Amino acid sequence: MVTTTRHLGVTAAVMVSIALAGCSSGQSQTAAAPPPAPPPTMAAPAPQPAAPPVAPAPKPMTHHQFIESVQTALNSNGAQVTVDGRMGPKTVAALRTFQNQHKLKVTGRPDHATLQALGVQH
Repeated sequence: MVTTTRHLGVTAAVMVSIALAGCSSGQSQTAAAPPPAPPPTMAAPAPQPAAPPVAPAPKPMTHHQFIESVQTALNSNGAQVTVDGRMGPKTVAALRTFQNQHKLKVTGRPDHATLQALGVQH
């Protein structure tokens, strides 16, 4: 048993000597070096909020809707016409009355000057 212990001690001493000799000789070691630590990283930027959805362009007003808006504006100015989207004789008469009262060219039609005076967008 003493021989075995001595043999192990000598073997360990030789291995340590070889390992130390390899370190001091400048030769690369056969054992893999641990990978370098990653460089410190900056905190990730906060995610940007999503852009609000783009609203679709408004659809152009139909002729029916346009006449309804003219009739509604006429009623707001004292006329009493049914808002039905039709350019009937009562709507024409109301337009003539409005145009006359506001010193506009009396046409009975919703021309540019009349629409502007009524505040109706076309």
